[in-house]
Amino acid sequence: MAGKKFLNNCQVQKISGKKTLLRVLRKKDLGKSLIWLKDPSVNMFLSHSFDDYTEEQEIKWFEFVQNSNNDVVFAIEDINTNLYIGNCALHKIDWENKNCEMGIVIGEKDYWNHGYGSDTVRSIINFALFDLNLKSIKLEVYRYNRRAINVYKKYGFKLIKIEKKSHFYNGKYWDTYIMELKKNIS
Repeated sequence: MAGKKFLNNCQVQKISGKKTLLRVLRKKDLGKSLIWLKDPSVNMFLSHSFDDYTEEQEIKWFEFVQNSNNDVVFAIEDINTNLYIGNCALHKIDWENKNCEMGIVIGEKDYWNHGYGSDTVRSIINFALFDLNLKSIKLEVYRYNRRAINVYKKYGFKLIKIEKKSHFYNGKYWDTYIMELKKNIS
Protein backbone atom coordinates (compact mmCIF):
# COMPACT_ATOMS: atom_id res chain seq x y z
CA MET A 1 0.00 0.00 0.00
CA ALA A 2 1.33 3.44 -0.95
CA GLY A 3 0.21 4.85 2.40
CA LYS A 4 2.28 2.43 4.47
CA LYS A 5 5.37 3.09 2.39
CA PHE A 6 4.90 6.83 2.64
CA LEU A 7 4.32 6.76 6.39
CA ASN A 8 7.39 4.59 6.90
CA ASN A 9 9.36 7.28 5.06
CA CYS A 10 7.98 9.81 7.55
CA GLN A 11 10.42 8.39 10.10
CA VAL A 12 12.88 11.03 8.88
CA GLN A 13 10.32 13.57 7.67
CA LYS A 14 10.49 17.09 9.08
CA ILE A 15 8.09 19.86 8.22
CA SER A 16 9.18 23.46 8.75
CA GLY A 17 6.76 26.27 9.41
CA LYS A 18 7.52 29.88 10.28
CA LYS A 19 7.55 29.25 14.05
CA THR A 20 7.45 25.47 14.33
CA LEU A 21 9.23 22.37 13.18
CA LEU A 22 7.23 19.15 13.01
CA ARG A 23 9.13 15.92 13.40
CA VAL A 24 7.97 12.36 13.97
CA LEU A 25 7.22 11.71 17.63
CA ARG A 26 9.94 9.78 19.49
CA LYS A 27 9.62 7.41 22.41
CA LYS A 28 11.68 9.79 24.56
CA ASP A 29 8.93 12.44 24.06
CA LEU A 30 6.32 10.36 25.87
CA GLY A 31 7.16 11.45 29.42
CA LYS A 32 6.58 15.11 28.66
CA SER A 33 3.53 14.30 26.55
CA LEU A 34 2.01 12.33 29.44
CA ILE A 35 2.46 15.33 31.77
CA TRP A 36 0.49 17.48 29.31
CA LEU A 37 -2.26 14.87 28.94
CA LYS A 38 -2.77 14.84 32.70
CA ASP A 39 -2.71 18.64 33.11
CA PRO A 40 -6.37 19.73 33.55
CA SER A 41 -5.80 23.07 31.78
CA VAL A 42 -4.46 21.22 28.72
CA ASN A 43 -6.69 18.16 28.97
CA MET A 44 -9.88 20.22 28.84
CA PHE A 45 -9.30 20.66 25.10
CA LEU A 46 -8.54 16.99 24.34
CA SER A 47 -10.84 14.29 23.01
CA HIS A 48 -11.18 12.52 26.35
CA SER A 49 -9.90 12.52 29.91
CA PHE A 50 -6.42 11.19 30.53
CA ASP A 51 -6.55 11.50 34.34
CA ASP A 52 -5.96 7.78 34.87
CA TYR A 53 -3.74 7.29 31.83
CA THR A 54 -0.52 5.42 32.63
CA GLU A 55 2.97 5.38 31.18
CA GLU A 56 2.31 1.79 30.02
CA GLN A 57 -0.80 2.93 28.12
CA GLU A 58 1.16 5.77 26.53
CA ILE A 59 3.87 3.34 25.37
CA LYS A 60 1.23 0.94 24.00
CA TRP A 61 -0.40 3.85 22.09
CA PHE A 62 3.01 4.92 20.76
CA GLU A 63 3.76 1.41 19.51
CA PHE A 64 0.34 1.25 17.86
CA VAL A 65 1.00 4.52 16.03
CA GLN A 66 4.48 3.39 15.00
CA ASN A 67 2.99 0.29 13.34
CA SER A 68 -0.07 1.98 11.88
CA ASN A 69 -0.68 2.39 8.17
CA ASN A 70 -3.25 5.09 8.90
CA ASP A 71 -1.80 7.36 11.60
CA VAL A 72 1.16 9.70 11.83
CA VAL A 73 2.01 11.75 14.91
CA PHE A 74 4.42 14.66 14.91
CA ALA A 75 6.16 16.39 17.78
CA ILE A 76 5.95 20.17 17.56
CA GLU A 77 9.15 22.08 18.28
CA ASP A 78 9.85 25.79 18.51
CA ILE A 79 11.87 26.33 15.33
CA ASN A 80 14.28 28.70 17.10
CA THR A 81 14.96 26.78 20.31
CA ASN A 82 14.04 23.18 19.35
CA LEU A 83 11.96 23.01 22.55
CA TYR A 84 9.33 20.27 22.32
CA ILE A 85 6.02 22.10 22.87
CA GLY A 86 3.24 19.79 21.69
CA ASN A 87 1.95 17.16 19.28
CA CYS A 88 -0.14 17.09 16.15
CA ALA A 89 -1.43 14.14 14.21
CA LEU A 90 -3.30 12.80 11.25
CA HIS A 91 -5.42 9.83 12.27
CA LYS A 92 -7.64 7.34 10.51
CA ILE A 93 -6.07 8.13 7.15
CA ASP A 94 -8.31 6.58 4.52
CA TRP A 95 -6.01 6.18 1.51
CA GLU A 96 -8.79 5.04 -0.82
CA ASN A 97 -11.17 7.93 -0.07
CA LYS A 98 -8.30 10.35 0.63
CA ASN A 99 -9.41 11.73 3.97
CA CYS A 100 -8.27 11.79 7.60
CA GLU A 101 -8.86 13.25 11.04
CA MET A 102 -6.56 15.85 12.56
CA GLY A 103 -5.61 16.65 16.14
CA ILE A 104 -3.27 19.12 17.80
CA VAL A 105 -2.18 19.98 21.32
CA ILE A 106 0.22 22.67 22.42
CA GLY A 107 1.18 21.33 25.84
CA GLU A 108 3.60 24.07 26.84
CA LYS A 109 1.24 26.79 28.05
CA ASP A 110 3.86 29.54 27.63
CA TYR A 111 3.41 28.94 23.89
CA TRP A 112 -0.36 29.53 23.91
CA ASN A 113 -1.65 32.62 22.12
CA HIS A 114 1.64 33.27 20.29
CA GLY A 115 0.84 31.75 16.89
CA TYR A 116 2.49 28.34 17.40
CA GLY A 117 -0.78 26.43 17.11
CA SER A 118 -1.79 28.40 14.04
CA ASP A 119 1.58 27.77 12.38
CA THR A 120 1.32 24.07 13.19
CA VAL A 121 -2.20 23.83 11.74
CA ARG A 122 -1.02 25.47 8.51
CA SER A 123 1.93 23.05 8.26
CA ILE A 124 -0.06 19.88 8.96
CA ILE A 125 -2.80 20.94 6.49
CA ASN A 126 -0.23 21.50 3.75
CA PHE A 127 1.37 18.14 4.53
CA ALA A 128 -1.98 16.31 4.43
CA LEU A 129 -3.36 17.96 1.31
CA PHE A 130 -0.24 18.28 -0.79
CA ASP A 131 2.36 15.75 0.40
CA LEU A 132 -0.17 12.99 1.16
CA ASN A 133 -2.57 14.21 -1.54
CA LEU A 134 -5.59 13.85 0.73
CA LYS A 135 -8.82 15.57 -0.26
CA SER A 136 -10.36 16.34 3.13
CA ILE A 137 -9.49 16.68 6.80
CA LYS A 138 -11.99 16.47 9.65
CA LEU A 139 -11.60 17.40 13.29
CA GLU A 140 -13.60 17.70 16.47
CA VAL A 141 -13.46 20.72 18.75
CA TYR A 142 -15.47 21.70 21.81
CA ARG A 143 -17.64 24.79 21.63
CA TYR A 144 -15.73 26.47 24.48
CA ASN A 145 -12.43 26.23 22.58
CA ARG A 146 -12.95 29.51 20.72
CA ARG A 147 -9.22 30.01 20.14
CA ALA A 148 -8.94 26.75 18.18
CA ILE A 149 -12.23 27.28 16.33
CA ASN A 150 -10.98 30.66 15.09
CA VAL A 151 -7.71 29.11 13.86
CA TYR A 152 -9.56 26.32 12.06
CA LYS A 153 -11.92 28.80 10.38
CA LYS A 154 -8.93 30.94 9.37
CA TYR A 155 -7.53 27.97 7.43
CA GLY A 156 -10.80 27.08 5.73
CA PHE A 157 -12.44 24.52 8.00
CA LYS A 158 -16.23 24.62 7.85
CA LEU A 159 -18.67 23.50 10.51
CA ILE A 160 -20.45 20.41 9.18
CA LYS A 161 -22.15 19.03 12.28
CA ILE A 162 -22.85 19.88 15.91
CA GLU A 163 -23.11 17.06 18.41
CA LYS A 164 -25.32 18.70 21.03
CA LYS A 165 -24.22 18.45 24.64
CA SER A 166 -21.93 15.49 23.91
CA HIS A 167 -18.98 16.53 26.08
CA PHE A 168 -19.08 16.89 29.87
CA TYR A 169 -16.60 19.36 31.31
CA ASN A 170 -16.52 21.44 34.47
CA GLY A 171 -19.99 20.38 35.59
CA LYS A 172 -21.66 21.21 32.28
CA TYR A 173 -22.44 19.52 28.97
CA TRP A 174 -20.93 21.21 25.90
CA ASP A 175 -21.48 20.88 22.17
CA THR A 176 -18.82 19.23 20.02
CA TYR A 177 -18.26 20.82 16.63
CA ILE A 178 -17.30 18.60 13.71
CA MET A 179 -15.37 20.66 11.18
CA GLU A 180 -13.99 19.76 7.76
CA LEU A 181 -11.54 21.23 5.31
CA LYS A 182 -11.88 20.14 1.70
CA LYS A 183 -9.08 20.55 -0.80
CA ASN A 184 -10.01 23.10 -3.40
CA ILE A 185 -9.99 21.09 -6.62
CA SER A 186 -10.67 23.20 -9.70
